[in-house]
Amino acid sequence: MSSTQHTEFVRFPNDLQEMNRMAQVQPAKMVSRADQRFHNSIHEIAKKALRQNCRVILLAGPSSSGKTTTAHFLSAALNQLGHETKMISLDDFYRAQEETPLREDGSHDFECLEALRVDCIQRCLKDLTESNSCEVPQFDFVQHRPAAESRRLALSPNGIAIIEGIHALNPALTAQLRRGGVVRIYISVKQDISNGSEQLLSAHEVRMIRRLVRDYNFRSTSPEQTLQMWDSVMEGERRYILPFKHRADFTVNSLHAYELGVLRNPALLLLRGVTEQSGWVAEEVNRLLFALLLVHPVDPALLPPTSLIREFIGGGLYS
Repeated sequence: MSSTQHTEFVRFPNDLQEMNRMAQVQPAKMVSRADQRFHNSIHEIAKKALRQNCRVILLAGPSSSGKTTTAHFLSAALNQLGHETKMISLDDFYRAQEETPLREDGSHDFECLEALRVDCIQRCLKDLTESNSCEVPQFDFVQHRPAAESRRLALSPNGIAIIEGIHALNPALTAQLRRGGVVRIYISVKQDISNGSEQLLSAHEVRMIRRLVRDYNFRSTSPEQTLQMWDSVMEGERRYILPFKHRADFTVNSLHAYELGVLRNPALLLLRGVTEQSGWVAEEVNRLLFALLLVHPVDPALLPPTSLIREFIGGGLYS
């Protein structure tokens, strides 16, 4: 499938008034319907990918797009269709910290392609597509360097490897592969949140709210820290992800109509604790506070373990 034939993303409800109405009247149905729509879209992509006789699926997306959980959902869908899957994270191909390129300010640039062992990724992909097996390194995030031992990954005769990471669509990774056998998927929040005729939140602000909650819950990162590094995150996306998203065979929209209702209360609590009084961070905090206060809350207990939003609040199958 060529990059000009990519499947358009599925549009989901994104109007605040409609989302609030559903959250007030039928919140459980709202959650169930949104989850079903998302899982149906993943299942359809799985079926279409199989028609391409793929052996490798490359899944990329920006920060807090839900790519890790979606990779697991895609794996489950392929399993249901009779295909064994193996998961590979490009994070395991990181170089040791001291070998990572530096930015102009002297800090390590962990988002650039050169932060990964590209030659190792290329070799792994080539081995997978030609012999159905490869050696996958393992990264020690405590020591910030590759682990001493790798793992042998072998595909069954009809098996498929799912490889996820921010650089998964970069053509440098697949330059040595024969044509065919590879399907590329791009995932992100693809719709803004509207309030009538006005934009309430941009798509990237929805991801920012996801990341605020996730980073505090699972990475001990304060909301100030998350907001302060957001410009760097967005710059990384502009440089390393967006130039290649047109190469995707399929585009996944990870917006869930109920997610702001679920994230509302924890995000409000975090944002109200931000002490900066001026500058971009203060302005963004006020903007997010204003928007979230308009959102009707949704009880997180209504979310099943298979909800993608569990990636950000916990309690999911793949958290």
